[in-house]
Amino acid sequence: MAIQKFIKTKEKKIMNVYFIDYENVNVDGLKGVGRLTDEDKVIFFYSEKASRLSFGLHRRIIQSNANFEYRKVAVGSQNALDFQLASCVGYELGKDENKKIEAVIVSKDKGYDSVVNYWTKGGYKISRVDDIASEVQSSKSTKIAEIESLIGDGNKNYSSDIYEALRERKSKSGVHTYLSQKIHDNQKVSELYKLIKPLLADKS
Repeated sequence: MAIQKFIKTKEKKIMNVYFIDYENVNVDGLKGVGRLTDEDKVIFFYSEKASRLSFGLHRRIIQSNANFEYRKVAVGSQNALDFQLASCVGYELGKDENKKIEAVIVSKDKGYDSVVNYWTKGGYKISRVDDIASEVQSSKSTKIAEIESLIGDGNKNYSSDIYEALRERKSKSGVHTYLSQKIHDNQKVSELYKLIKPLLADKS
């Protein structure tokens, strides 16, 4: 099935933008797409020679909570897709005055590392990975380490519940409710909630 037929977008605050070099990674690069949230945006860059989705991938896209955009690239010159993807990275990061967005280039092409290095020096969050799953796992590990540094060694067994609460709930009260439903100990929930307050700054 042709890519341009399926466009899925939502009006949400975007925190992570995934730039997919579909010519390079094809279906394999979309591993982990089902684990994205409504704060993630996925931008497909594709061409005539890489313009098909499997039914399995199409189903995962439809079920994903992420926002999707599709950019068809005219490949009249060598590396045309690469240049247009890099330009889009610059455009998205240039709009991010507070440097809160994390840009993720999904490609096995190490030529993008120069783009990553350029924006990293400017203080922006950007990386290159082979597939979405690799970045999601890395991001989760980093966040859990941050949570554990706040709650202490004695509370490490609660770190996964806290991670899921922060990922799934958009408000402070939502995080508190989620933890209460999982932990069933009001005193412990209150203790943990106070400890993770630095991570609640962007919650309503």
